Amino acid sequence: MNFVTRYVQMRPLLHRRLALPHQSKLCGLQTPWLSFKRHISQKPRPTQKFSRKYARILILSVLVPYTGYAFYVSLATMKQIDLRNEMCQRLEDDNGEVTYKGSLLKYSPLEVMGRFENPFEEYRIQTVFEFFANRVFELFERNRGGIPPDVHQMNKLMPVHKPTWGPDLVDIDPAVEIGRPLECKVLDEPHTSTAIVEIEGSNSPVYNTWLGQSCNYTVYNGLRILTDPLFSDYLIHQTLGPKRITQMPSEITEVPKPDIILVSHNHPDHLDSQSLEYWSGENSPLWIVPKGMKSYMTSNGCENVLELSWWETLQVKKNDEVYHISATPAMHWSGRSLLDTNKSLWCSFLLTHHGVPILFHAGDTGYVKDLFVRIKDRFGKGCKLALLPCGQYCPEWHQKPRHVNPHEVLKIMKDLEAQNVLGVHWGTFVLSGEYFLEPKEKLEMLAEWGGFRDRCYCPELGKTECFD
Repeated sequence: MNFVTRYVQMRPLLHRRLALPHQSKLCGLQTPWLSFKRHISQKPRPTQKFSRKYARILILSVLVPYTGYAFYVSLATMKQIDLRNEMCQRLEDDNGEVTYKGSLLKYSPLEVMGRFENPFEEYRIQTVFEFFANRVFELFERNRGGIPPDVHQMNKLMPVHKPTWGPDLVDIDPAVEIGRPLECKVLDEPHTSTAIVEIEGSNSPVYNTWLGQSCNYTVYNGLRILTDPLFSDYLIHQTLGPKRITQMPSEITEVPKPDIILVSHNHPDHLDSQSLEYWSGENSPLWIVPKGMKSYMTSNGCENVLELSWWETLQVKKNDEVYHISATPAMHWSGRSLLDTNKSLWCSFLLTHHGVPILFHAGDTGYVKDLFVRIKDRFGKGCKLALLPCGQYCPEWHQKPRHVNPHEVLKIMKDLEAQNVLGVHWGTFVLSGEYFLEPKEKLEMLAEWGGFRDRCYCPELGKTECFD
């Protein structure tokens, strides 16, 4: 076979291999080779594809287990509530009245998977979805809280006084107090209210100075109590805020050393780092905190700390006078981050003297229809002074399970049959959507309509009130 013959036979093959690719490129046609080459050039980088894939997996790996966890906690809590209600109803139907055993059955601390939960029908669990959704809604609110831009106008609306602390405290010689620590013990059997007897000590006046939010300095019969200490200008951080909207009545260094500091729960607006640092060490006051919170206190240098669970009572002796401080249930939550949420309990406190209820510190709570009636049944009616929160209730779809509004404050006053009520937990930070003066205006308006405006009102910052 000569060269010419071989060329003629191979010409179609050479044409397909050499000529057609060039012609298809010029004519805009596609060949398998060019299609594959273009597919390779347009393929996204592996890092981009993998990063998106792993981001989706990471998000789902967090959201799916958390949703399952929240669903399980809700079901387990509802099951426990139904069981407790059934047992309590069975017990109290026999007697036809509220009993202490029924209160213990119905409203003892509830733990699910190592965290405390609320044993109340009125409570609705708050998930991180609701929490962050509400934060997003807040971004669209203009002048949230209605804070006036002028400082002078703000001072007229919210007068701030330099505290006088009351004559009971002024007359005390600090030198006498040195070296005389309080004698304390937690009672095995919760303190039982006795019949009210006319005793000189129980008739002593109560002096109260509101220092902002739920921070109060209370003096009764020489016993000095500080509630939910808060002396910082910023709740979380100077950059993150939120910032105080009113001036502090007193610096922490100007506050006389209390005998007892009551902390209702572990939230930044009820206990700040400045108070922890200032009242720590060997000569610190007695800190009384809810169950599970002692480890946080000791990690911040506070050693003189006692924990109380719901319905537990601490007996305190000072200057030969015996007082009882009881932790009572509240509907709220605790924690400073996602990691320690509900790791410690939350509570309210009741001070009694000679079996007479003197001071009720509610801390933070939502309204429970029979809770405060049960507290009154256990410790007696006629509490001399109740410090009740009346702000941070808007929007109610979000806040109602954890905070009371002014109308519910009056319900608590009626349930406890308290002699006097001071509305606190307002006018210090903007933490909710209502106008910053609305809690005060609503509470005092409702009290005026009820005919007891002189016994139920909101105090002025730093002004010492006396209740005989």
